[in-house]
Amino acid sequence: MNKRESIAQIIKKIQQPGLMASFIKKAGIAFVIQVLGVGLGYLLQVFLARVMGSEEYGLYTYILAWATICAVISNLGIPVAVLRFIPEYTTKGDWGRFQGVIRGSSRLTFASSVGMSILLTLIVLSVNYYRQVENLIPILFGIWTVPLLALENLQGNFFRGSRLMVAAYGPSKVLRPVLFIIGTWVILQLVETGQISSQLVFIITIITYVLLIFSQQLLIHQGLLSQGEKTTPIYELRSWLRVSLPLLLIVGFVIILYQTDILMIGVILGPAQVALYNAATKTSYLASFVYMAVEAIAAPTIASLYTAGDRIELQKMMTTMAHLVFWPSMIITLFLCLFSDYILGMFGAEFIAAKWPLVILALGQLINSATGPVGYMLDLTGHQDQSARVRCFTAITNIVLNSILIPQFGIIGAAIATSTAVILDNVIIYCLAVKYIGVHSAIFSQVFLNLITSKKT
Repeated sequence: MNKRESIAQIIKKIQQPGLMASFIKKAGIAFVIQVLGVGLGYLLQVFLARVMGSEEYGLYTYILAWATICAVISNLGIPVAVLRFIPEYTTKGDWGRFQGVIRGSSRLTFASSVGMSILLTLIVLSVNYYRQVENLIPILFGIWTVPLLALENLQGNFFRGSRLMVAAYGPSKVLRPVLFIIGTWVILQLVETGQISSQLVFIITIITYVLLIFSQQLLIHQGLLSQGEKTTPIYELRSWLRVSLPLLLIVGFVIILYQTDILMIGVILGPAQVALYNAATKTSYLASFVYMAVEAIAAPTIASLYTAGDRIELQKMMTTMAHLVFWPSMIITLFLCLFSDYILGMFGAEFIAAKWPLVILALGQLINSATGPVGYMLDLTGHQDQSARVRCFTAITNIVLNSILIPQFGIIGAAIATSTAVILDNVIIYCLAVKYIGVHSAIFSQVFLNLITSKKT
């Protein structure tokens, strides 16, 4: 089979009636799971703030933010890379490489993340030997959540790449907060003080993620690996790493972009202010859960359409996604801004002080939703190098802005800095997507395209 025939077969598989209907159906499933997951996740954050107190809640959040960054570094960009390879292999029916990328990436992620935790443990214990490290036990627990965070993220992306929305988001969005709330409640019954420490919450975190990973692994064996199960796995480690390592830079810079505020608040202002700001951050994410629901199946669909060379269908899908995301997000953002005092008051009376950071962050989320999942469109179409440079620039911008504004304006300054950097990142990425791919992924795209068409005619 020559290259032209291969591409023709791919196009035939992708260009079939009802593609957009299928997309909307799957986005609907993802939306329902996201709504349930966001509700449970938010309830979990409120519950933790209540039973831990602002100091311990802030300490837990701060350590977990560092663990998240370490998990991203240790997975070598592989979770994002599989979102590109799995749709490609399934579209082509290449089950050998499909089996290989799932098995190989799991082993590599496990080895690299465990190695990261061992290294960090040795460093922390060495420092503690010469100078006592404050909160040593919670830090060590946080370090050993790194392999669990890395594996859970990778497993979820296996299902996302295969467009299995329930398996991709059910365990992480629904099962995890349910298990976490149950575990926290059980521990709370055993503690006489009525409050629990960050150390105990990290124990619950580790147990929850272990159960989650085992449940996802069962789904992987019963579902994904049953496809082409008699096929010998083909491992192309160099090829995968050639794609994943530039993506690691992108994901790493994105994580830095979104975690810099928490980390710098912890260093400059302390755990109590981290707790207030985290409440504002988690609440502002309610404005973006529609975005996350649509994004849930955007990556594999983008990769498939781009592989087929179908720019028309890709443009249609991206325009539809932008509208599906923006208008509901606008309503949610208005609600959060109008009732911010009541919403933050659920965390505790002291959390109402985070009102203005919440408003600023929510408005930033709304502006970003206007372009749809444009970042994935650039990352998964062979333009990851350009994307990495942009993310590096905006991550550094965010660090500079936070270092200037946090000492001057506290958590309000952090919200201004982060929202500015995130909006800047989205605008630049959007312009690059138009330049390199020729697809406009914003709510005003159709108007813009109509103007171009009318001028040409």
